[in-house]
Amino acid sequence: MRRALYLALAVLVSQPSPAAAIATEDAVLRAREGAANLLRGKYRDAIASFDSALKARDLADARRANILNDRGVAKWRLKRPKEAIADFNNSVELFPDYALVYNNRGNALLDMGEAEQALLDFTRAIALAPNYGAAFNNRGNALLTLDRKEEARKDFRKAIQLMPTNAVPFNGRGKVHAALGRPFAGVRDFSRALNLNAKYSGARRNRGAAYLELRRDSDAVLDYTELIAQNPESAEFYFARGSAYARTRRYNSAVKDFSKAISLDPDHAAAYRERGAAFLRTKRFKKARADLAMSLSLDPGNVSALTKSANAYLRLGIAEEGLIHADKALSSEPNNAEALAARGQIYESLGRAEDAVTDYKAALAADPLLSSARIRLQKMGVAPPPPPKRETLGKPVKGWVISKLPAGHYLATNRRYPKIQVRLEMYGPGEPRIVDWTRMKNSLRGIALLRYRAGALGDDGAASYDYTAIVDLWKAKVVAVEPHSWGDKKARWDWKMASVTVTDPDGIANEVTLRTAPRDTYGRGNQFWSDDGWWAQGGRPAPRPRRPKPRRRPPSGGLFDWLFN
Repeated sequence: MRRALYLALAVLVSQPSPAAAIATEDAVLRAREGAANLLRGKYRDAIASFDSALKARDLADARRANILNDRGVAKWRLKRPKEAIADFNNSVELFPDYALVYNNRGNALLDMGEAEQALLDFTRAIALAPNYGAAFNNRGNALLTLDRKEEARKDFRKAIQLMPTNAVPFNGRGKVHAALGRPFAGVRDFSRALNLNAKYSGARRNRGAAYLELRRDSDAVLDYTELIAQNPESAEFYFARGSAYARTRRYNSAVKDFSKAISLDPDHAAAYRERGAAFLRTKRFKKARADLAMSLSLDPGNVSALTKSANAYLRLGIAEEGLIHADKALSSEPNNAEALAARGQIYESLGRAEDAVTDYKAALAADPLLSSARIRLQKMGVAPPPPPKRETLGKPVKGWVISKLPAGHYLATNRRYPKIQVRLEMYGPGEPRIVDWTRMKNSLRGIALLRYRAGALGDDGAASYDYTAIVDLWKAKVVAVEPHSWGDKKARWDWKMASVTVTDPDGIANEVTLRTAPRDTYGRGNQFWSDDGWWAQGGRPAPRPRRPKPRRRPPSGGLFDWLFN
């Protein structure tokens, strides 16, 4: 009896007072209110609610740690990383095994440029929660910042496995591919991210940049047009779209975009420079000179602007001033091929033929494929130096040979298809090797597949990555580079009439559009010509349509009318 009484008294003493209980309940309500505001993006209101909640003295350590973490996130969203880190530090002290806080603190540290410290936090979060997909994704970002690309790719791959419907890790892995010189792989991952989230501007920006690298300028224009619709006040996107327009020789459209970029950012030196280049292409030399002068006032040492300015003065008949600009460019970069070619033309216009020949030859030594210098030498009656032979690997396979380019890149070419150059993306150590060349038939006629070894899969070299370049022979372009197999794990290729869906060995699918359906003479779309006739979209063969022969009209009159009228 006495023991029961002591226990009851102990319970009464341990329970908080009614006032303290009310304060704790109010703190919980304020914390929930703050969390709701955090989700709605009302970060200042969230911080006010969290401040109110933290005033309660009897909060459990775990709950207080959670509120501090949420307030840190709100401060991080408001670009106040130092204050956010202070909240995360306090949260960790109260609850050292809280994986979420380490992940959030790592993000704040990464924003402050502390990638090494951020890496430690993300690794700690993963140790506490091995299936924490966001922590793998964020650690991939830290590794990419530290230029540890292959480790970053593995982390993004793990994040994709843990969060297959989240667009963010696909975008992260795409950035790794782009940094490793694999733009086709980058496009593949950026497209997957956009399929999951069509409004993901980061992935669209990255895909646009990859398209520009692949010289798929029309595709880049579409991406930047969508970005401009989402961000109409972005000078960056107008400049990028203008650059794509200029490469497709749509100079008037390019000028409009560069002008818009300048109106949004009056100090955009590159926009002045490229608008000046567009004016040069369209023979508006005075406008070109004015824009290039403005670009140089904002960025005085820019070699590209100096070279273009030299060309503008030459076209205006002020060769001496152009020579000054060309000399300035070459004083910064003595082996700049375009600047050497520009100065060569200026020397030629000034009657200094020997100096012009010297500069043209130097330009070709710096860039053997610079056609302008080669053409000028030929017009001067001087034989240009032969282009250097590329180092080739292995024996030709069905006419295809591999050339080794600088910076570790590889190119496959075939004399039968002189306009097609296939950039071979590598995924493992070693050198590439052509495996097979297949031309498709029937409804896929005009499409061909170049399969190649893309590097060793393991350290022993027994297995390899095999990839396939999809080539459009009619348009003379590479449509995509897709996986064929990773060792003994094969990708699945599901062919349709105008597309193919490739599912890689990880189970991630990517749809590649091969061509759009041409319209027949009667205006019916979605049909493809094959060796057996016309194929409708449903896959059923149909005879090739024939235009009906016109019937002869009988004469309107008799023999008398025909003879005399």
